Amino acid sequence: MSTQAWSVSADQKFAESEIGRRITVLKTEGSASQRRLSDLILQDPVFVATRGIEDLSAATGVSAATISRYVKEIGVDGYAQFRAQVADAVHELIVPVSKLGLRFSAPGPGPGAAGESLASANAQMQVLTDAEMLRAISTACKLIADARQVWVMGFGLSAHLAAILSLGLQPYREGVHSVVDLGGTEAAAARLVAVSESDLLIAITFPRYSADVVPLTRYCKENGARVLGLTDASVAPIVPHCSELLLAPAAHPVLSSSSLPGLALIEALVSEFIISDAENIKRSEKLATALARFVSG
Repeated sequence: MSTQAWSVSADQKFAESEIGRRITVLKTEGSASQRRLSDLILQDPVFVATRGIEDLSAATGVSAATISRYVKEIGVDGYAQFRAQVADAVHELIVPVSKLGLRFSAPGPGPGAAGESLASANAQMQVLTDAEMLRAISTACKLIADARQVWVMGFGLSAHLAAILSLGLQPYREGVHSVVDLGGTEAAAARLVAVSESDLLIAITFPRYSADVVPLTRYCKENGARVLGLTDASVAPIVPHCSELLLAPAAHPVLSSSSLPGLALIEALVSEFIISDAENIKRSEKLATALARFVSG
């Protein structure tokens, strides 16, 4: 199974395609049902390209008749043609999905799910090594250094990534707060009341996206905070509320998403932040000395 296709660039390619641009217009200017459809299509074009109109209706709560009117609004005669155009725009994403389905229906020699998972992770790591990503990490480090306080937020599986980032930064600067801790969403919202225009929110969200992250991110932006989004695609729900983005691919041949590229990006961000300031090097030495008595080997 080819895994090179599972990348942020594939999602972006769809959003920037002719049909993707028409869908984006309805995402911002359409009716409530059109916005709901546009959100799902932009976030998961593979789902749309591999499912029927009834599946899309069930996933969005929008009737099949309304979906038919929607596709005509974007200049397509019917749903079958619409699905074909989506498939053409994201062909490199559909290939692994189709092959995965074939493997389950007709199992045979091959790497198996474990091998596919490892190969997918290896391929996606390559996306993180370009010059544009390094520039984005450098910008993110400056935002972290300049902020009065840094608030790190993630829900669901992304909460673990947020905790790792918080723990990585806390020894090297004061005022790093993990937003999602004891108390769930209500307590997280209460903590964010203290956010000000001199603060930075780092919002982490990967599929399946938590519904809670968007209103809280929007609240921070409306209160003047800078927002650094760490997500998987330029069409992710938090993107309109972000000042800067760090994008890590998250597609997986079996699971709903992969955390490995996001974790690698977090490690790179913490490493760059430590090295960016000579004082951090001193803090790192002090931290190593302080921890020496508690570790072995």
